[in-house]
Amino acid sequence: MQTARSHAPHTKHLFLTTVLCAVLAACGGGDDDASPATPPVPDAPVAPAGPTLAACFNMTPGTAYTMTDPDGGSTSGKVLVVNESFDGAARNGSVEFAGATDIRSAATYWSPESNGIRFWGLVEYDESGTAQTKTVHSAAFLLPLTLQAGQSTVLKYTDTVQQLTGPQAGQTDTEALEETWTFEGFETLTLAGKTFADTCRIKTQDAAAGEDGPSTLWFAKGFGVIRVRHTNSAGQVVEESSLNAVTAQP
Repeated sequence: MQTARSHAPHTKHLFLTTVLCAVLAACGGGDDDASPATPPVPDAPVAPAGPTLAACFNMTPGTAYTMTDPDGGSTSGKVLVVNESFDGAARNGSVEFAGATDIRSAATYWSPESNGIRFWGLVEYDESGTAQTKTVHSAAFLLPLTLQAGQSTVLKYTDTVQQLTGPQAGQTDTEALEETWTFEGFETLTLAGKTFADTCRIKTQDAAAGEDGPSTLWFAKGFGVIRVRHTNSAGQVVEESSLNAVTAQP
């Protein structure tokens, strides 16, 4: 209501100006020889923005959904997008829960930065939901935003793993890792009756995978991972999970 009142005097002023201009022949004092005004040039149409890699990794805290059991069981696992403290700063994260319970099993944190998608680390929890280990990725775990569909990049980074509970609480270990990430392109998925346009399909391969083959993940704007598929070295699918219900979407 305050907005409407504050604009009322301005609207009245414009109305009176319009009337006076009509009486005085376009505010020119009645000069019939005035040159006609040049018609404005219409603005060029703005092309709609295309999908971007960064958009797929933007998460909306408060979004919640369930994922099918990767082992083929009937119990769906809950996922919640959060913004909470990790490694000294507030980060957006994806929290997984044990089945249909409210007991945390893992939380992963990442964010789009100016030079790439920065993966910060993760926390793993025991069966009671107590934080058991904390893994912090080095700054080299950065997926370049310049990656185009069909292109790959090799990420070489270091993990620092801290034991948070048990007899080894406080112990810290470091591990050098190498993975190949391939941006396979944008893909539209329809899951649980909802269409997710322009999800980012990413294939990852650990350099020391052994008998494990590549994993494929689909990232959706606002949600995070909504589909995942793990294969063995022979290309056979050994685990697969996908979103089967959206329970909260701010």
